[in-house]
Amino acid sequence: MKLSIINGSQRQGSQSGRVAEFIKAQSHSFSDVEVIELAEYSLPFWDGDSRESKGEDWAVIEAKLIASDAYVLITPEWSGMATPVLKQLLMNASVPVTGHKPALLVSVSSSLNGVFPLSELMVSGNKNNKMVFIPANVIVRNVEEVLHPVAEAEQSSRDKAIRGRIAESVALLGHYTELLLPMRQYRDPFQYGM
Repeated sequence: MKLSIINGSQRQGSQSGRVAEFIKAQSHSFSDVEVIELAEYSLPFWDGDSRESKGEDWAVIEAKLIASDAYVLITPEWSGMATPVLKQLLMNASVPVTGHKPALLVSVSSSLNGVFPLSELMVSGNKNNKMVFIPANVIVRNVEEVLHPVAEAEQSSRDKAIRGRIAESVALLGHYTELLLPMRQYRDPFQYGM
């Protein structure tokens, strides 16, 4: 099974990228894991016309999305919101590409916040692409203080807790991936939901 970890930061070398690499190392349920850094691509603004070409960068991303069986979507918190580039990815994705594939949502915050980007994504992030957000999510708070390569004895209790949460959530994503494989054959006649 292939997993794509999508870092929705619009900055290269971000804390979200560090979290993505940590999650990659915890993804034992998957045989192939790739981190996709959205900051490296120029994604098109969704204009409602899915018939037009969306450019070379979108073609590269779309091929990666098609090849994946599951996703981890990571967004840094930007003023309490998910990043525009991650929302553009979700708007451009279509049911044949991402439909009925499970996704784990991860929010990264430099403070004690991080819940609002997850709420935002859960409300509308999968409406037209029909990605299946699993009933687990991760909020990495005070990201500068956790998930560094240190010995277990040097990890704070909060650091150990978030490491455990990530490991369990990624394992759960693996179970959902296996169970949803037959759903990939379903062809929904209603492209835009309700």
